[in-house]
Order: sequence, then structure tokens, then C-alpha cells
Amino acid sequence: MSKSHDLSAFLTSYGPSFARTAYLLTGDADKARELATAALVASCRRWSAIRYHRPADAVLRELYGRFLGATGAPWPVPEGQLLAGLAPRTRAAVVVTFHDGLSLPHAAQVTGLWIGALDDELRRARTQLRASHPPLCENPADLTEDPADPSENPTDPTSATPWTLGPAPEPAAPAAGHHDAAPGDPALRAALLGLAAGMPRAGHADLAETVLRRITARRRLRASVWTLASLGLVAAMVAATAAGLSALAARMDEATDRSPVGPGTRAPAQEIRDPLPAALPDPVRFAYTGYCRDADADARHPQPCGQWVLTTRSGAEWRLPDARAGYDPATGEYMPLALSQDGHRLLYQNPQGRYLVHDLPTGVVKRIDATAGDGEAHISSSPDGRYFALSFGDADDSAVLDFRTGTTRTVRGADVEILAVHDDGTRVVAERRDTTAVPGHASVSTLRLDGAGARTKGFRIDPALIEHGAALAPDGRSLALVTADDRLVTMDAHTGRVTGPRPRLDVDGLEVIRVERWLSRDKVLVRLWDEEDVYLVQVDVRTGESADLGDSATEWIDYSDPLGALEK
Repeated sequence: MSKSHDLSAFLTSYGPSFARTAYLLTGDADKARELATAALVASCRRWSAIRYHRPADAVLRELYGRFLGATGAPWPVPEGQLLAGLAPRTRAAVVVTFHDGLSLPHAAQVTGLWIGALDDELRRARTQLRASHPPLCENPADLTEDPADPSENPTDPTSATPWTLGPAPEPAAPAAGHHDAAPGDPALRAALLGLAAGMPRAGHADLAETVLRRITARRRLRASVWTLASLGLVAAMVAATAAGLSALAARMDEATDRSPVGPGTRAPAQEIRDPLPAALPDPVRFAYTGYCRDADADARHPQPCGQWVLTTRSGAEWRLPDARAGYDPATGEYMPLALSQDGHRLLYQNPQGRYLVHDLPTGVVKRIDATAGDGEAHISSSPDGRYFALSFGDADDSAVLDFRTGTTRTVRGADVEILAVHDDGTRVVAERRDTTAVPGHASVSTLRLDGAGARTKGFRIDPALIEHGAALAPDGRSLALVTADDRLVTMDAHTGRVTGPRPRLDVDGLEVIRVERWLSRDKVLVRLWDEEDVYLVQVDVRTGESADLGDSATEWIDYSDPLGALEK
């Protein structure tokens, strides 16, 4: 499963659970959504780092940290209701143990409170709640109305709050991935689960889409701010800083809306580029999706402000109007686009769902004769841009377009992905199968060469070895891959033998995004990031030495922006 796909699946499956936790803490559906969204955005921006290390814990740590660390009175407590008399720490202790279902040691890790402090807060909460709400000592079935306000209709979702004792329905699922405690006081637990389940749907509707948009937009907006600074607003920023941070924010918002954008810089939100001309001889260096403020995005029919933007080697930018772009909540995927290494051809999906390859200098467009499958599209191309390969998630077949002839060839198999294509059309094909016969493995992948230039029976590899993609060398034999512990390795695509040094790529807190391409017979280009910025690093496969590429594209490309022609 790709990183973007399993992030969207995580948010869709567990986002409402985090919102319900926030709802119990804040007592207000809008504030709960605000808190849950902020915690999810802050945590899931580091998805590569947390995806295999209890991501639910990471989100809960952020959520409780923000709640407990808030200053002033950001969470007004309705008077006369169940949890109204509890201080924030006491309230957090009750929710994390009785609603989220965590043991005290686990709750201490999530909230940042000592186990002894949590125990004290729980004792204090029991004393206060039993004094103010005696039914909590009795059978959960007795919790049918709020003693503080018997006239309130507890079943009305528009008026209910997590402080109101409503009916005790079927227990809702506890917070994502947490089932390690069976706290006492079943009446209190049942009451909290019922109240959380009664959260108005507006508090968590489309939460996954909102989080994904903010994760994507954050770097766009930051890039826009620095673009403005480069256009002569440094003095204004300094003056605004002297006047205060609030004044700075206001002035930057105004500047973002009205300032011109120079060639080669990303457009601020709402800046609309001209549509792609009929013929574009200028090679495209990279592409990114625009960002629309205060507008509902439709990835299948994006507005001009949200369409793909192509940045050329000369610095000019053009938008691609006939392509899907951005995140599609219906499929949980990002709309694909790929560029050839010379920057003259691109593959995209049009609004009708067809996959097209566009030759920019001539304007010729050819269609890949393939039906979109389930899961995210994986695209690879030959270095010269003649061949484009298309694979889909768990689909059994993949397709390769020969742009010169316009023919599409189907590559058949089980769960097939085309990792790389040589200039002669030879394909590196990975076929993944679940297994119970290989100790220590739930699945295995078979790697093979398929094409006129070479054809092999294949050999078995660990599926983790292709998690970050692959690149085939100009010799058509050497394959660059990244291991599960973030080491770059060179494999003979005919025999499966690994040769040469195995340099680590995760130094200085960097994480691997993917293997990009071979730069020469000895150097491989890898895309890395440090959770803030993206780096293009060239690695010498003979010596293991690495260095920044030095291409100015690194100043602008984001996590998944397609890369085309490099600087000369």
C-alpha cells in the first residue's frame, strides 16, 4: 500500500474516533473538529515517520498535548453538566481512560502526565462525579437523562454535548487502535461512549479530506510567502514584525492576494496561470497542483486555481486545464501526473478518466489503452520518454504505451507493478503474492525483466525492497533500490545479486521518498525529506558518497511533485 493511500485510509477509518475524543474534551462539536484537525495535520505531516510506529498514539499525544497546553480559556465548559466541574487535567484523565480505554501506563505516555498524577486525577474525578451525578454509581441503564437539566432532550443531536447525560446506547468503538484497558466504573464508561457516539456529524464529516488538504496546502502557502519576500517585501515584513505578529499576518495575507509573481516562482493561492499552449518547446522541470482558498475542490474537474501547474526550464509556468488534479476523496487517491526525464512529455488522467500522454513540443496526444484499476496509479517512463508504463494498486495487469507507434502492450500477472522501463522497451516487473510458505513473510515479490531486450524467469525479493520505487541504469541491467532500513543498493536485474556499497540515506534525520533516476552510469538521484523540506541527492553507487544535486528545483518541489528535466 502506498504512503498516500494508507494515510487516507487511516484518516477515513480513525479520524471520527479522534474527533469524538476531542468532543468529550472540549464540549463543543466545532471546537472538537478544530482540535482534532490540528492534531491530525501536525502528526500526519510526518506520516513516513509514524506510519509503522503506532500512528494513533502519535495523534493522541498531539491532541492531548494541545488540549492540556492551551492557555486562557479556549474550551468553555457548559455549566451544570456532567464534566463541567472538572479541571482540564482531570477531564483528560477521565476521557483517556474511560473513553479511549487506555491503561494507566499507556495513558501516561499519551497525555504526558505521570502515572501517579493520572491516578490522583481519576480519584478526584470519581469523587466529584459521584457527588454531582449519583447515577454514575449505579447501573448504566439508569443514565437516561441529565440530572442538571431534566427538561433537555438528550437524544437531540443538535442540543447534546459531551457534558450531557443521555441514553446509554450500544457502546461505540474506542479510540483508534486502543483496547488495552478495561477500566472500572462501567456506568461512567458507558455514559462517555454514548455521549461521544451522539456527537453531531458536522464535527467529523469530511475530516479526512480537510486534513489532507491542509497537509498539501501548508507548503504551498509557505512557498508563496517566501516568493513575496523575494519580490521586495522584506522591508515590509521587518516593519510588520516590529509592529507585532498579528500585523505581519494581516499584511502578508493582503500581499498574497495582490502581489505580482515573477517568472519561475510558484503562484500564491488564487493566482491563475495561462493555459498550456498548443506547442511548448521549453522543457518542463517540475509540476505542482495549485491551491484554491475558500473553495470546494473537485479533483476530477478542478477549478483553474487548483489545476496542475507546469514550471519550465526558462521559468515560465502554464496550467494544464484538461487534467484531473489534487486529492479525490471518492477514491482516497491523489490524481496522477508524470513527466519524462527530458521534460517534453507528460502523462495525466483527463476528466473523463482516460490516461493520456502529451508530447509538448508538437501537441500530439496519445491514449494508453487501459482501464483504471483500484488503488493508486503507479507511473514510470523510459529515460527518453518513448515508453510510459501504468500500474494500479492491487490490479493484476499493467500497461505500457509505445508513444512512437501509439500501441499499448498489456503486462499480465498477479498484483503486477512495472517499476522501470528501459529505452528499448524492456520492463522491470514486480509481481506480489501473499504467502504462508515463506517463514517470516506474509507476502513475497518476484522481480523479472520482460521485453525484447531481455527476458528473465525472475527471482524472489522482499516486497519492502521496492517500497520506494526503482530505477534502471542506462546499461539495462543495474537496478537501484532502497532497503527497509533506508540503504541504497544496486541489484543485477538479471540475477538478483546485490553489489557495491550500501550507503545509508537516512542521515541527519532525512527520510527516503523515492528513487528518482540514474544521472550517469555511476550516480543515482534520490528524493529525501526532513518533514519540512525536500532534497534531491545524488549518490555514487561505486563509492557510496552522496551530495546535494544543486538543482534549483529543490527550492520548490514538494513531497510528491513530478520531476522532469533537470538544469543543464
